[in-house]
Amino acid sequence: MTVPTKTLHIKAVSQAWLATVGAIVFATLVVLTWLYVEAEAVSPQAHINYTQQLRNLREINARVDAEILAVKMELSRNYDALTAYMTIVKKTSAKITKAPDFLLEPDSKELIFNSQALNKSVQEKAIQIDIFKRYNAILLNSLSYFQKTADDFLHHQIDKEITHHVDSYIRHTLFYIRNQHTENIPPYQQSKRIIKSLKLSPDQQSIIDNLLVHGDLIFNYIPEVNRQMRSIFHSPVSNLQNELNNIYQIGHKNAQKRAQSYRIFLYLIAVLLTAYLAFTFFRLYFTRKSLAKAHREVTRRYLAQKKAEQSLRLHDTAFNSAHEGITLTDKKGNILEVNPAFTRITGFEREEVLGRNPRVLKSGRHDNEFYQSMWKSINETGNWRGEIWNRNKYGEIYPEILSINTVQNKQREITNYVAVFSDISQIKEQEKLLQKMAYYDALTDLPNRVLFTDRIQQAISQTRRSKTFMAVCFLDLDGFKPINDNFGHEAGDKLLIELANRFKEELRGGDTVARLGGDEFVFLNVGLEKIEEFNFIVQRLMNSISKNIIIKNETINISASIGVTIYPKDNSDADTLLRHADQAMYLAKQKGKDCFHLFDPDLDNLARSKHRQVFRIEEALLNNEMCLYYQPKVNLRQCTIVGFEALIRWIHPQQGLIPPLEFLPLIEDDELIVHLGKWVMKAAMKQLESWYSQGFETSLSINVASRQLQDPNFVRDLKQVLSEHPDIAPKNLELEVLETAALEDIVSVSRIIMECSELGVKTSLDDFGTGYSSLTYLKRLPTSTLKIDQSFVRDMMQDPENLAIVQGILGLTKAFKKQVIAEGMETPDHGRMLIQLGCSYAQGYGIAKPMPAEDVVSWKDSWKPDPIYSSIRELTWVDADYPMFAAEVEHNRWISLLVNSIKNDQPIIHTNPGDYHRCCLGQWYYDEGLQRYGKYTEFQKLESTHKQVHLVAEEIDQYYRDGKINQAKELIPELLKHQKQILARLNALNLSVARKPSPIDVKPHKH
Repeated sequence: MTVPTKTLHIKAVSQAWLATVGAIVFATLVVLTWLYVEAEAVSPQAHINYTQQLRNLREINARVDAEILAVKMELSRNYDALTAYMTIVKKTSAKITKAPDFLLEPDSKELIFNSQALNKSVQEKAIQIDIFKRYNAILLNSLSYFQKTADDFLHHQIDKEITHHVDSYIRHTLFYIRNQHTENIPPYQQSKRIIKSLKLSPDQQSIIDNLLVHGDLIFNYIPEVNRQMRSIFHSPVSNLQNELNNIYQIGHKNAQKRAQSYRIFLYLIAVLLTAYLAFTFFRLYFTRKSLAKAHREVTRRYLAQKKAEQSLRLHDTAFNSAHEGITLTDKKGNILEVNPAFTRITGFEREEVLGRNPRVLKSGRHDNEFYQSMWKSINETGNWRGEIWNRNKYGEIYPEILSINTVQNKQREITNYVAVFSDISQIKEQEKLLQKMAYYDALTDLPNRVLFTDRIQQAISQTRRSKTFMAVCFLDLDGFKPINDNFGHEAGDKLLIELANRFKEELRGGDTVARLGGDEFVFLNVGLEKIEEFNFIVQRLMNSISKNIIIKNETINISASIGVTIYPKDNSDADTLLRHADQAMYLAKQKGKDCFHLFDPDLDNLARSKHRQVFRIEEALLNNEMCLYYQPKVNLRQCTIVGFEALIRWIHPQQGLIPPLEFLPLIEDDELIVHLGKWVMKAAMKQLESWYSQGFETSLSINVASRQLQDPNFVRDLKQVLSEHPDIAPKNLELEVLETAALEDIVSVSRIIMECSELGVKTSLDDFGTGYSSLTYLKRLPTSTLKIDQSFVRDMMQDPENLAIVQGILGLTKAFKKQVIAEGMETPDHGRMLIQLGCSYAQGYGIAKPMPAEDVVSWKDSWKPDPIYSSIRELTWVDADYPMFAAEVEHNRWISLLVNSIKNDQPIIHTNPGDYHRCCLGQWYYDEGLQRYGKYTEFQKLESTHKQVHLVAEEIDQYYRDGKINQAKELIPELLKHQKQILARLNALNLSVARKPSPIDVKPHKH
């Protein structure tokens, strides 16, 4: 064997021996490391942490049960603590599903299985608690409203029978609340049926309906709340906790046993290594001699290598100075060399990557198809260039521009690959910054309108697929401008940033909050199973806003108005949903701020419809479709016409004549009412001038709307109209002001009325009695006339309450020395009663219906008052006679109710109809009437007729009770005949009393 061959052989053997030793050492280290890790696998800290989590879960779960009991017993007024505890329970139960790493596989699987079962039970319990909170909230709310409604009703109720039944219902309901025993249900249902059958006034019926609604809610939800409590308390969470704790303790013991066996084995290996180390020291001694020889050989080789390096230094400088990373690989892709720029960009040192494949930089962002396309290009064209994402040594992913070229030999076979790349992270950051500027708010880092609109569009598609709901909330801060003014814009910006951070914390997964600008934020809440879920979301937002914010050492309290719209109930596109939420937000501000308002598509349609109607009314005014009708006002005692009231009508091209009640309410809050009022004023004055030219002089009153009266230019416009008709005396024009309009701004209205009076124009207070007036307002308003609302006058002959109201208003006008006109006089009997009450002026269908201007003069010439007015024009009655009038009306109503009950086959309300002492007329007759009018012959004749009426009524009642409806109906004409006789005798008594006053009479009326 030649020397070179021998040298190579020795070198190969040496390398093989070194490789073997290295492999043995490496294997030994691996085994020792593995044994050490396994011996120390049972971490005391991990054991303590997991044990503590189990203990915490048990304690917090117990607190949840206690808090539920506290809420049910009303020891806790809110659900904050319950929600907080349940959140901790869910988080803890989720954490314990991850078993400690040191557990054996069977124990770990069993632990995970049971912990997942526990977590599922916790989630089910959370759902039960949510149901409990919702039911309990409804129950508590109904209890509160029930008690308040009951107190209000019982406090204002007069009728003892109604009060008794309602009180019985309330007591049975409250007793059921305290003791939900089945034996308490029948009394409750019985009392409920009784009050449902009561005949009540509309106001009373409204209160009773509200009381019944809340009573039913209480009755229905008490069992539901109790059932949910039992379900929660019997939840398997506690049992599963105990079972999980036992499983974990067993698994921990098994892990400890396994770790102890590894420690013993590690000790034995350490003993063997010590013996081997001693043997190695002896071998090193003999090896030392051979090192000198080896050193000489190395020196020779070093000198040769240094000479070669000098020839390569120039190439190396260029390689190492390049700014781009350069990688040189063999044909298999194993790295042969990299330059410093490679290390700077990737973080890998040269030694760390030599011999490795460039796949070490693979980020995982590109799929196999990407790399297949890249290598196809390299193999076919010899190069590839493009953008790629790689991962550096520290796990950070970065973008780079990469160029790969092949190196080929003379046979055009690929021998190497050269890759040149540069980091473009900074360019990408700039692109990201530009994108952020385009889609995010610079101050709060929240999405802006552009991005938010895009997310709404995506959410609409998602909501359609999932068949759920989504809410768009528009939030505007209340009182944000004063904060900027008082503390500066920097403080305002800090406030907006703090609120933005709070809003982010309140978001659920998949929800979005954005800032549109200023103090406006919008929220997108998706995946709502029920529409009502938005209430909880909005309430969380308002609670978050209400928390104090400290800026510049000042505590700032702020609130917000929120508008909400729900998709697909509001089936609109993204921009329209935002606009609808914005509209709802403004309605919330109008309600008083610090609240939210839900957009109602139906109301929006109504608003659009109203807008169209208002526009049509404006067109009608411009197209001269409006006209005035005129209704006379008369003096009943003197049988003379004292003036007319101008009433607007709309002559619609298709619908004909439209009364004012069908279109004026649509524009009462619109500026159009002012223009329409000006038109009425001008048209009325023009008509007065026309009548004057015909020799017919009269006065004319016009209605003035609230908005028109308080218009800054009202008095100026009135002066202008008066100046255009100088022949018309201002006293012949009267302004009728609604009582409710006058009370909106008593000071302003009083001043305007005074200015009108200075011009000579009269004013009257219209629809008196329908508003919330007081004697103070009546005194302060400088009007000369009051007009009693027609609703009281029209029904006063059948309704004693309305008669009392009319008599009371007449008393007020007498005290304040004002003229009074009664509207709604529809029959001669109305006129007779008004004269008897002391009211001389009247207006209504009993005199004439409103008529066009061309019919007024002919009607005036042909009008003949009813003879009854002239027959009693000189007579007067005193206040003490009022009970006689009231008795007449009460008896009329009783007869009407009895007749209607029989005709409609309904139960007769009054008991003992044959008892002529118990009816109102009988009570008056045998008490005050007998004392005051007992000597009048007409009074004495009244008794027999009154008795006869009650005898017939008793016979009708008996027939009805016996089921003989037809026989009862046959007696109705006889009953009405006797009632007519009573009215005739009462009228005769009225005339006698007025002509021959009783000695105990008080002063007569002077109206």
